[in-house]
Formats: sequence, C-alpha cells, structure tokens
Amino acid sequence: EPVAAASIGQVYKASLPGRGSVAVKVQRPGVRLLVESDTELLLAVAKFLESLPGLPNPSSGNNEDNDIDDRSKPSRLINTQLVSATQEFMSRIFEELDYRNEAANCKKFADLYSRKSGTSKDVSVVVPEVYLNWCTENVLVMEWIDGTKLTDVSAFENSDESSGAQSDATLAKDSVEENLALVKVAIDSTLSQLLVTGILHADPHAGNLLKIRLDDGTVTLGYLDFGLLSTIPMKVRDALVCSVALQVFSRDVDAVSSLFGELQLIPQYILDDDSERLALAEALEITFGNSLKYLDSSDPNFNDTTTIPELKFDKLLDSLSRLVPRFQFDLPPYFINNARALSTLEGIARSLDPTFNVLTIMYPYALNRLLRNPSQSPVVERTLQQLIRSEVDGRVDRKKMKRLLRDSATISGLPKRRVVWDIMKEREGRKLVMDILKEEVSYAIKGSSRTSAGDRQNSPKGNKRKWYYLEL
Repeated sequence: EPVAAASIGQVYKASLPGRGSVAVKVQRPGVRLLVESDTELLLAVAKFLESLPGLPNPSSGNNEDNDIDDRSKPSRLINTQLVSATQEFMSRIFEELDYRNEAANCKKFADLYSRKSGTSKDVSVVVPEVYLNWCTENVLVMEWIDGTKLTDVSAFENSDESSGAQSDATLAKDSVEENLALVKVAIDSTLSQLLVTGILHADPHAGNLLKIRLDDGTVTLGYLDFGLLSTIPMKVRDALVCSVALQVFSRDVDAVSSLFGELQLIPQYILDDDSERLALAEALEITFGNSLKYLDSSDPNFNDTTTIPELKFDKLLDSLSRLVPRFQFDLPPYFINNARALSTLEGIARSLDPTFNVLTIMYPYALNRLLRNPSQSPVVERTLQQLIRSEVDGRVDRKKMKRLLRDSATISGLPKRRVVWDIMKEREGRKLVMDILKEEVSYAIKGSSRTSAGDRQNSPKGNKRKWYYLEL
C-alpha cells in the first residue's frame, strides 16, 4: 500500500539491500497523456484570450496633436504573454514527469544545503540521499526519512507514560513553539536560497517540510520533493534586496517602481515613459497601502528603530496580479515560485502563531546584503547611497546611517560592533566605510580652513559632529 499519494505519483516504503529503508516514488500510469491533453486545452484558451482586441481609450478623443507611442495603444485587451507563460508553466510540469530531473535536483540541493555535505554557510538541513542507479524516468528511489509535518502539533508526540504528569496543554504549547521555530528556520533557509545562492526549493508546503528528531533529542528541518527547483538571476536577487529596503526603510514607492525593470517584471520601455512610470508608482502606492500595515507613531511600542510593517502576503499577491494586464507584467516562473514559497511558509507560521510577520525576517536579510553588497552590484550601491544620504546637500546623513546600523543590530539581535565587522569583511563594505571616512575627514579639513582656532575651541559640538563617523 502507498504511504503517500500526489497528483502524478505515489510513494511506497521498501527496503534496499545494504541501504536499509527507502522511499520509492512511482509515477501513475497514463499521467503523461493527461498532461499533454491539458496542455493543448490551456494553450487554446491562452491563444483565444490573447486574440481579444483592446478597448479604445476614451480620453484620447480625436486630438491629432497627441503624439502617442504605438506601444502604449490598446492593441490587445490582455497584454500579458499568456501563451508563452502557459508554455513555460507546462514545460515545468513535463520536467516533473521525468523523475531523473528530480533526482538531479535533489543532489544539487544536497550539495548546497545538506547537513552531511552541504557547502552553504547559512543553510543546514536534512536532505535524503538519492540512489541514482535505481532511478528511471518513472521511478525515484531515495533514503527513507522519519519525521512529522510542521503543522502537526500533537500533544503526545514522542511522549510515554513518564510524561503523564505533564499536562496536554503544556505538551501542545511546547510542540507549537518547536514547530514555529522550525518554520522560522525554513523561512531563513528560503531567504538564503533566494538571496544568497539563487538555488531555491520552490514548493516548500507542509507535506514537503519535516520536523526530524535527532539522536540527541534536538530537532532539525528536513526537505522532501525536489520536482521544482528555481534558479534566480543575481540581478533579480539584488533588486529584491533593494525593493524591501527602500519600502521598509524609506517608504519610497517611486524608487521601488524603478526597480521593476531590474526585477524583469515590466518591459523597460514602460518604465522609460514618464506617464506610465507615474501611473505605476500610484498603483503601487495603493497596493502597498492595502497590503502593508504600519505601526502608528502614537502607539506605545513605536520607537526610533524603523517600524517594520505587517505584511498581508495574500493581499499583496492579489493586488499585484491585478496590475498584470495594465502594465504588461511578465512574471517569470521563478518569481511565481518564490512568491508561492514564501506565502506557503508564512501561512504555516501564521497557523501556529497568528502574530507572525515574515518581514521581520526579510528586512534584516535585505539590510545585511545591502550593507555588505557581496555581488558588487551597482544597483545595490546606488540604493544604499540613496538611503544614507541627505536629500538636501547630498552628504551622508548621520541620523540615517545611525538608524540603518541600529535597525540591522536591533532586528538581527547582533551587537553594532558585529554588524560593522560583518560589513568590513566584504570588499564593497570596506569601500563604503572608507568613502564615509574620507568624506568626513575632507569635510573636517575644509571646515577647519574656514574657521579660526578660537571658534573651533568654542565649538565642541561641531567637532563631535565632524568626527562622528571616525569614532564609529
């Protein structure tokens, strides 16, 4: 009898000589023919929707003086490339039908993130070993892993008679806290995959994430099902970092909208059109207003640290999807997979803790990468300069810099010295610090040449300000 079933296959528990218990995934008979017929149907629908003509613009009238670019004229009702999107989506389904691809994905994931042999410094999880010699197009054989779902909060998990004195409520609470901690590990892991390595498990739902109890009694996170593995371009990763930092730190919607080209979501000619760019910024203002809830400044919990808004992920995705036809969004498969992965993990976390906010984990990740800029990205450098410099004179703003460091330290739980040390480890981080020091020294020297010795003695506050960054 199968121990698990999915849409295209079933899993059985078996024994392999010399290997012990193994999981054997077998594809359902006839599933390929079913997917092929579904593909034909979906492509027919996509072609029909793409053929629908656009509605006339009532504001254009018959004004012959209006010089309107042909690209902005309503040639189609739906500007999204539905056919290519459908083809891309279904091609991924066909990839999943060949279990040899999943075996290769599992090995690739394990080489990066496995506790046994992974090279990642940030992610260490349990990944089953794949027995490639036993795998075919329709059969996948891998190491059997015992564990429980992260949504399973049974009060009697691993309990015995000796634990009878402890109440069910206490056991259930411990189980919830344990599972929630692992969900946060899963989100940390997903963000590291998304922003650091760019190799992402794109389907981390409750059935594919396990709580595994080790021999010493501790628990760790395990991954299953590697049919969907996304690769995110470095350019997109950097733009995601900048978008999160700009929106949370400075609430600069216009700057966020300018990054949609870097995110490869909108054609560049849309962003080059001033009127379209303005319309996009206004639309995003409404979108973020509906999906981000900021703490009121009158709230007793409000302080000098940047307020991280509560993110309503479902509303954000719904609102962005409504902008697709208007601004000719082109959503790459990895973008959809990334959004689904984070949305799924957030849903699991909220089922265990209704107050959970995924941005409290995303924002420190974004700040850390922004300050270190390990990819030496000009977009990241430009965004950081935009965040720390004054809009009035273009100089480094002491308050903004101090707030940025305080945010990174407070939210991550690290001391400021450790944050600065982490920045200094990277070439771009050292360059940032040296640029600030040079600017402050230059400013101090110029100020000294314009000020008499007597005035300097009577201005201790000014000297403190000049050498603030050198002291830091």
